[in-house]
Amino acid sequence: YEGEYNAAGEPEGRGVLRFANGNVYEGEWKAGLPEGRGVMRFANGDVYEGEYKAGKKEGRGVFRCADGDVESNFYKHDAPTGEG
Repeated sequence: YEGEYNAAGEPEGRGVLRFANGNVYEGEWKAGLPEGRGVMRFANGDVYEGEYKAGKKEGRGVFRCADGDVESNFYKHDAPTGEG
């Protein structure tokens, strides 16, 4: 993790986390979890850009597949609601 921390030593503010599997999250953090606007770049080339709450996709987001497919959706608890 590269970025800002809170007094408890948790990621908070803006930062980037590179996962061992090749995924990269860049965006806002609160209490050690993605919170607010962020971008998750997956190792397979897919990209999610949107809102997070408590580490899960929550609110409006756009998922761009490596094959060129693009889905704009609302998310609740990490799952698309079908509303876009």
